[in-house]
Amino acid sequence: MTKQHIAIFDLDETLTKKGTWGRFVVASIRGRPLKYIPFIIQTAVSQLFYMLGFGPREHVKEAMMRCTISGRTRTELEILAENFAQFEAYEGLRPQARVVIDKHRKAGDRIIIASAAVDLIVNSIAQHLGITEIVCTKMAYTKDEKLAKKLGGENCYGAHKLTMVKSYLAADSKYRRSHVHITMYSDSGSDLDILRWADVGIAVHPRKRLAKYVAQYGFEIQIWD
Repeated sequence: MTKQHIAIFDLDETLTKKGTWGRFVVASIRGRPLKYIPFIIQTAVSQLFYMLGFGPREHVKEAMMRCTISGRTRTELEILAENFAQFEAYEGLRPQARVVIDKHRKAGDRIIIASAAVDLIVNSIAQHLGITEIVCTKMAYTKDEKLAKKLGGENCYGAHKLTMVKSYLAADSKYRRSHVHITMYSDSGSDLDILRWADVGIAVHPRKRLAKYVAQYGFEIQIWD
């Protein structure tokens, strides 16, 4: 039986040259100088608490969100996200990112983006890349379609990313892990769990933490610039 091939891509600093979330929220308050000081302070405090082990990583994301885009309507945010995604998809990607995606597409592989970035950003960028399957962090909205102050679910990061990808694939009644061949692309040590779970783990411009494990787990290194 021929195995189905699945290619899973991390987004930030794997497909893109830079992280998306911080740049997106900063762009959302451009021209609103009174927002910058609370944003910097709350982000720094939440980041410190996270680093000291007093709170989960999603609290950093929620703090950044509260100071910038919480309370804005879904329509406003979708416009902001589309403007941001247009730049990312055509100027912000690593030069070989589209080449690798197209290679998998031509081979008939199933293509998935799995990212800690929020759905608002990932959906827009994925649309420009012709990718429809996405596993990422969800945002939440109030009854009047304004962005809530809390995320809409688990932060798709670290061990949670692997759990969320497994759940996503398991929802397909035809999916059998033994019948597929999975390639995972990432730059980050936070994706060590999912890279090890994949049949092939590819370290794209690996950061220092991931680079330490390349030889140990037999990951391939690829440079897309």
